[in-house]
Amino acid sequence: MKITAVKAYPVWAGLRNQFLVKIETDEGVYGWGEAGLSGRELAVQGALTHYAQFLVGQDPRRIGALWQEMYRSQYFEGGRVLTAAISAVDIALHDLAAKWLGVPVYQLLGGAHRERVPGFVSTHAALGPDAIEAGRRLLAAG
Repeated sequence: MKITAVKAYPVWAGLRNQFLVKIETDEGVYGWGEAGLSGRELAVQGALTHYAQFLVGQDPRRIGALWQEMYRSQYFEGGRVLTAAISAVDIALHDLAAKWLGVPVYQLLGGAHRERVPGFVSTHAALGPDAIEAGRRLLAAG
């Protein structure tokens, strides 16, 4: 299996920007990842364009080796933009591998660790009566 395309999708998602990556292969298997760096998605897109030149033609199942090459192949390692691009690729490669193997991603990461995941919700209401009312609406919604 070989990577045939690395596609970037900077997206406005309500209250913040998101940067999604889709990695496609010659076998039709693909994976999605997210950079997680809001506000600098065009810089991440530039880094991803750079990495795509190296990634196309590679075996996507060599996740660790590809990560090492992206991170260590430059004179100065790291930085928020570069690591956000690497993170998005890493997530997409794990998603792709899990689809190829027919298992959930958490199986690649050591299996399930809990039966439930606690969550939280927040509001952008100003402190005071508006926040209290927003909290009541959230509670009523479950």
